[in-house]
Amino acid sequence: MVPTRMGEHPMKLFDELKRRNVFRVAGVYAVVGWLLIQVGVAVLPTFGAPPWVAKVYIALILAGFPIAMILAWAFELTPEGVKLTANVPEGESIAPKTGRKLDYVIIGGLALVGVMIIADRLMPSFETRPSGAPQDEGKIAAASIAVLPFADLSPAGDQQYFSDGIAEEILNALANVDGLDVASRTSSFAFKDREAARVPEIAAELKVRHVLEGSVRKAGASLRITAQLIDAESDRHLWSETYDRPLTAENVFAIQEEIAGAIVAALSDVMGTAGAAAPAVEVAKSTTDLSAYDLYLQARALYQRRENLEEADALLGEAVERDPNFADAWALRAATLSLFKEYVETDRSYEDIGKLVDAYAGRALALSPDNARAIAARANFRMTASWNLALKYDIGAIIADLKRAVALDPRDSSAVNWLGMIYAQVGESDEAVETFAACAAFDPFFGPCAENYYDLLVVQERYDEAFAQYQQVLAKGIVVSGWTNFSMLAHFDQKAAFMQATNHPSWLPGWRRHDDLYEAFKHPDEDHSELISDIEEHLRTHPHRGVINFSLLLIPIGGFDATPFANNLWAPDHARYRRSPQFKAYIRESGIYEYWRANGFPPQCKPIGKDDFECE
Repeated sequence: MVPTRMGEHPMKLFDELKRRNVFRVAGVYAVVGWLLIQVGVAVLPTFGAPPWVAKVYIALILAGFPIAMILAWAFELTPEGVKLTANVPEGESIAPKTGRKLDYVIIGGLALVGVMIIADRLMPSFETRPSGAPQDEGKIAAASIAVLPFADLSPAGDQQYFSDGIAEEILNALANVDGLDVASRTSSFAFKDREAARVPEIAAELKVRHVLEGSVRKAGASLRITAQLIDAESDRHLWSETYDRPLTAENVFAIQEEIAGAIVAALSDVMGTAGAAAPAVEVAKSTTDLSAYDLYLQARALYQRRENLEEADALLGEAVERDPNFADAWALRAATLSLFKEYVETDRSYEDIGKLVDAYAGRALALSPDNARAIAARANFRMTASWNLALKYDIGAIIADLKRAVALDPRDSSAVNWLGMIYAQVGESDEAVETFAACAAFDPFFGPCAENYYDLLVVQERYDEAFAQYQQVLAKGIVVSGWTNFSMLAHFDQKAAFMQATNHPSWLPGWRRHDDLYEAFKHPDEDHSELISDIEEHLRTHPHRGVINFSLLLIPIGGFDATPFANNLWAPDHARYRRSPQFKAYIRESGIYEYWRANGFPPQCKPIGKDDFECE
């Protein structure tokens, strides 16, 4: 049998392709390939596979198509095995019989495709959540509790910070008890101003079975603290007590410890500890100076809200002056200063702030070597200084410090958030997503983690999940300032929301070209140099509120001279920037390149020669 050559008459070629079952093989491959892709895309995330694995899997299936066509043309299946078509004698070919079998495979495959499509339409959908993301299973653990902020019943009504501090210390003590699930401080304290909400409603939203509420009356030299434990399922009191003591630091800590111990005893049945020795509950006696402790609680309230940080620093200065051995106050002062360049419009240099952060954190660690907040605060400042190219630090050491801080205090949302951010900066987006997802799981009302989580989902091009998370953040009212992801809004054609965001006082209030900026985000590859110049001129001549990284507006449209923000460095809208000389300079100057050389390059980058690299 003489094979048909590719240059012969088209009809002869078509007939030969048909005779050799090339079209049938193409059909089988298409159907089977589609089914394999559907199964792979559904199954791979279940095993924690990163997104690039699915992409490679699909690419390999697609790449196999032309290979299958070549093999179908060149070879034939015979009773003696696979032979070159040219070597099959005329009259001995069983291609027609093979073709009928392939027809059956195609028909069966198409039937299965139809079943899958119908099932997808008719069956309820199940949202795939990343590892560590918040789950809403509808089942609430019996051994779970939320500690609400205590009411301030002091005569002047000016002691809310003190009442909050009492509740927070009890919460922290309970959080260290094995077998007890405690809602995060941010989540519980989100209900501070919702007086009309009933306990069962609050418990349902926080997904806990029990709620501790109370009040504090601080008058002169006396202190009264009342606390009551409520079973939200039955809406009845399980325990209540009132403590009247002289106002001293020793009594404040003693009452906190007694309340926490009473809660653990009251919940012994649901915790499975009834009849056994109650788990130890201890509140750290951090100072013996009541005034220093009061100043510390005032500063901590400001730090938690990221408000008036300069005032918080001054209060902590007074606290450590009264008690130089107050390790927690030294650590909180370091943490407060580490946020200055992010939350405070200050002329203080990175060098000056860095020296103070190191000094305060060092003093805290000298007094308390495992002080997680001090370790995290020092690392956070160094991370911020590095990515803003103000100072250069060892990024590997920063990551090690943040991992140690989180290991010491896994519920410190700030430290967990900072760890996610440094992962994001060096291009380890899988680790960043996992970290932000875990943070959002145990502290769903903590704005920085929630917002960074959807930013990193955008980095991984998981737009639908990112947009769902973004809307959840808005629905819960936990937005930090005017933070948003402009590229995500442009991706979903959310023009009104995009322009509402860019008009926010933290971004470009009073500017006149928000619609042009939106169109630039929709068409980033065009020349937007004139628009970039106009934005830069507006920023020079108009003061803006807050400390915002305007690279989020400039880099996606070609403003590559801006210093990038860590979370968005690897986003799709920064792809052109990553091919620019400015990007390479940034990677070298920030210390990221040294980290890569010591610890390995991320999947999107590769080394070139002895001292160069390129990234996608």
